[in-house]
Amino acid sequence: MKRNKLFSGCQKYAKSFGRLIFIFLCLAMVFSPASSHAEKADHSGKAFTKSESDSESGGYSHSKYPLKLQQKKNKPSKDQANEHGTEQVVRLTPEMLKLSDIQTASVQYHRLAREIQTVGEISYDERRIRVVSAWIGGRIDKLYVDFTGVHVKKGDPMAELYSPELISTQQEFILALETRGRLWSLGNQEALQSANHLVEATRRRLTLWGISKEQIDEIERTRKVKMHMTIHAPIGGTVIHKLAYEGQYVKTGEKLYTIVDLSVVWAVADIYEYEMALIKRGQKVSITTHAYPGHEFTGTISFIDPFLNTKTRSVKVRMDVPNKNLILKPGMFAEARLKIPLKDLKAVLAIPSSAVLDTGTRRLAYVDLGYGIFKPVEIKVGPKAGKWVQVLAGLKKGQRVAVSANYLIDSQRTLGSGASGGVSGHSGH
Repeated sequence: MKRNKLFSGCQKYAKSFGRLIFIFLCLAMVFSPASSHAEKADHSGKAFTKSESDSESGGYSHSKYPLKLQQKKNKPSKDQANEHGTEQVVRLTPEMLKLSDIQTASVQYHRLAREIQTVGEISYDERRIRVVSAWIGGRIDKLYVDFTGVHVKKGDPMAELYSPELISTQQEFILALETRGRLWSLGNQEALQSANHLVEATRRRLTLWGISKEQIDEIERTRKVKMHMTIHAPIGGTVIHKLAYEGQYVKTGEKLYTIVDLSVVWAVADIYEYEMALIKRGQKVSITTHAYPGHEFTGTISFIDPFLNTKTRSVKVRMDVPNKNLILKPGMFAEARLKIPLKDLKAVLAIPSSAVLDTGTRRLAYVDLGYGIFKPVEIKVGPKAGKWVQVLAGLKKGQRVAVSANYLIDSQRTLGSGASGGVSGHSGH
């Protein structure tokens, strides 16, 4: 009986003591520093973990990056600040940097020269074309130049023309010379003066009909009438048109030949509307042709058409090209290259053109801040020169900008634009 009472009392005591031990163990676990040590151990490893600042944007940071750089907050600009007031930057993990192979370049001063390349056509120089016409009506009895393409020199005979009117004028000229000679021997001054006027009048008429001074002097010396008038080439060049035939009767002013001097030709090319401000008269042009590969001709801009072709949005430009050996033929295609120095060969601040991201409303460049952080900067650019573009505002010398994978960086910025600080940098999907 007593044993039963003693056993039941021990059970009650054991239950109370067990409850006290359980409560003590629970309190020990709550106030134990093990949880803080575990948290520190998690942050001390090299694995990627979500930081408090990155958890809202979905980005990741590496523990080797300084914590101050990851939480950098500068005074935001008007177009680069979000609703939280932090600077909008893009953070990329080392894995993303390696996979995207982002290249950067330094903002430096360069002497830029823009090159305009266009296709043109060789043409006649209209200032070097001469028309050989009949200065008096008559019949063509002989042709010295009887087909096109013949090269003639200045003064070469081209045709002989028989004209009854020309013969009668020569007879008047000879008669006036003989009359003046007789009056001079008689000493009558008034009659002599009248004879001189008649001689000069007939001489002038022969000159206006195309008789050269040498031919008139020969008539005066021999006192013989020439039955045919010889038509001479007014300039040296190539006959490009021939309209005269033997036995043909022609009227005064009728065209017989067309001669062009090909020692200088035109290269006519189209320059687009947006390039018009870069060209001016007197600029040198390098011209090449498919007919003579490797042979480079040098031309000079002599004329810019005052009218714009509304269909092609271009303007015609004429270039004078010396053609010493007459190897350039009218009608040939030619490639023209025009190098235009920007800012009179002074060095200007420039970046590679691939660094400029045109959004349509503005132009951006991503400045490399280091540690995989890129900052979008709005820039103002000038004319493009080859692979370079002039920077007018937004960047400073020595800054480094991304020149490749710009759209990748911009897409990361767009994806993270709704997060805190506008930071994005997804390491996986």
